[in-house]
Amino acid sequence: MKRFRLPSALVLATLLAACASTGSSGGGRGVGNVLTYDDLVATNETTIYMAIQSLRPQWLRTRGQASLTGSTVVTVFFDGVPRGNAADLNNMPLTDVVNVTYFSASDAAFRFGTIAGNGGTIEVSTGR
Repeated sequence: MKRFRLPSALVLATLLAACASTGSSGGGRGVGNVLTYDDLVATNETTIYMAIQSLRPQWLRTRGQASLTGSTVVTVFFDGVPRGNAADLNNMPLTDVVNVTYFSASDAAFRFGTIAGNGGTIEVSTGR
């Protein structure tokens, strides 16, 4: 019986170490999906669009064609309210921004429903 305790303990310890090293951060958002106000201001850009373009340009790119008649669109939400597409970020200054979060198309559909873009969603959170 003692012969089985050591291998079982090693397997258990290995599994626990593997789970601890692959844990999620930020509630599943991932490290690269959130930009803070400090990140944005450090770019010395004046609009949210230009700051994102400097730091995470892939957030602003559409991902191919969604169907034969439609294209993919990156939608923008301000504090959970839809505000347009990525180009609309050109008209939004960095003031009052707390953070900016990018959601993939599937994550955006889960969070915002069918109103979310099929090319992903950028949510701007303000201090309001």
